[in-house]
Amino acid sequence: MPERPARHTLAWLSAHAGWRADVAAQEPRLAAWFAQGLPAMVARCAVDDRDPRLRLGVPLPPSEGKLRLALRVAPHEVRRLQPPPALEEVVASGVPDDWRSALQAMQRLAPARVFGAFAWQHLSGLPYVHPRSDIDLLWQIRAAGQADALVERLQDWERTHARRVDGELCLADGGAVNWREYAGCSREVLVKRVDGAALEARDRLFIANGVAA
Repeated sequence: MPERPARHTLAWLSAHAGWRADVAAQEPRLAAWFAQGLPAMVARCAVDDRDPRLRLGVPLPPSEGKLRLALRVAPHEVRRLQPPPALEEVVASGVPDDWRSALQAMQRLAPARVFGAFAWQHLSGLPYVHPRSDIDLLWQIRAAGQADALVERLQDWERTHARRVDGELCLADGGAVNWREYAGCSREVLVKRVDGAALEARDRLFIANGVAA
């Protein structure tokens, strides 16, 4: 497995993995979660974090207070890694009726992967989505022109469907930028990576690909 999987990557742990919760009182709930065969999600570490273990998170549903359980595990104790589910997969598995047409329209904008409430409801079968839920998506972006076109389509989608979409434009080098922040006029944007976050020049986000426009 890669030494530092990307943020939002799903991680299934080995049956007897020696993970440790950040809050000891949360370990019984995490143990029950993993006993059901459910994954955790790779989370971002602080820039100065020298712990070699992976930082993972498990967000609980609204019925359990939407608590976010954090834990650490050695990389070799991860049995399987997988990207978040594709939007098409989530829609096909069943979404609330009042979201269906909006998400079908979203599928036509660009390939996307799902995290947040819709992803965890899809993965666990637990009720995460509620009337005030947003849809959280990830898009792979390789050029500024592609990002600009997608942002314009997302803004139009929100106006048309009266729904909110949150999410990130995922860069080729592993960084990610919030799409709303990118849509603004700031010369710098916050780029999140698995090992921290920092402000970076907007006009250099796609230089690594050799394509800036």
